[in-house]
Amino acid sequence: MRKQDYNTQAARATVESLRETINPHLDLPKARMTCFLMLVLAVIRQRTVSLVWLAKNTTSSATVDSIYRRFQRFFATCILKPEAVGRLILSFLPRPPKGWVLAMDRTNWQFGKSHINILVVSVIHGAVGYPIAWRVLPKTTGSGNSGKLHRIAVMESVLSILPKTEIHALTMDREFIGKGRLSRLNLMGASYVVRLKKNARVGEHPAEHLAKHGRWRKLASLRQEVFGQKVYFTAKRINKGRDPWVMVISNSFNGCEALSLYQKRWGIETLFGHLKKRGYQFEETHMTRGPRISKLLGVLAVAFAFCHRWGRKLEEEKGIKLKKHGYRAKSLFRQGLESLHCLFAQPIIHAKRLAEFFEVILRKPLAENFVV
Repeated sequence: MRKQDYNTQAARATVESLRETINPHLDLPKARMTCFLMLVLAVIRQRTVSLVWLAKNTTSSATVDSIYRRFQRFFATCILKPEAVGRLILSFLPRPPKGWVLAMDRTNWQFGKSHINILVVSVIHGAVGYPIAWRVLPKTTGSGNSGKLHRIAVMESVLSILPKTEIHALTMDREFIGKGRLSRLNLMGASYVVRLKKNARVGEHPAEHLAKHGRWRKLASLRQEVFGQKVYFTAKRINKGRDPWVMVISNSFNGCEALSLYQKRWGIETLFGHLKKRGYQFEETHMTRGPRISKLLGVLAVAFAFCHRWGRKLEEEKGIKLKKHGYRAKSLFRQGLESLHCLFAQPIIHAKRLAEFFEVILRKPLAENFVV
């Protein structure tokens, strides 16, 4: 038997093993589930979202044109709900003792005259976010901010897979501030930490005025009125970026705890970087229809979870390699991506290592320490 035939059989065995694990969460027909996993593995191998290149580089006995049309049909007709992918992602992660820290943010780019806008909620795991819910915003929003109804819809999706009692805090940037938004979160029973614009009114004064004059220290333990809500106000000088101050409000946390939680929001920015330039080149897709982009993000979310989880396993084995500035030589995601790229490209040679990968994915979440 030729080497290519061996690789094809090994690739099929890989898909079979993953399908048994993932199917209870996604509940897709067998053919759709197989296509979904082919896409996930191809994205990791090729580090691109171009369907042409993915079809050319799958270890399948079918012709390239046949595989390409199969991928097109998947994005055109398959029903893949973000909530189902979110449940799968959560099954990979250990629950933090105090509950999950969430981050909401928006990523956008432009393809031709079309603006692609995606509102994402992720759970923060270590220093990175795992996407669990998202909405592709309608074209009427252009490159602008998401609307209140979009944010409510994505939070309702989150609550459909995560009870509010398991959510420690929701962190958001300045874009998501507003009277209606905060009151809605209070009605949902969600604890939040959100950054404040410098001209926002905290009681009777602008937020920047209180930050500059140190007035926030005296008010840190007292609730102030912001957008009609009684919240805690905290500030910190950062001396970099456009604004020298980080000013946050929260309905449940004050002082250093609120600032520490808000700092975790950066994990979702790290996630976007991995999905785009540092990983799968998400912005290179030629898809512009919302439902298709949503399915593609579902594929990338699972591929990201595989790589980051495997990267953590590799670091446990080899230890953390640091550079002179004290940061990792490679991120956990990058370590996992480079390793799986090789394993999936030559499954026969790396059969033993692939068996270890399946053990990591199939077993219960690893016990890890969280600071929440």
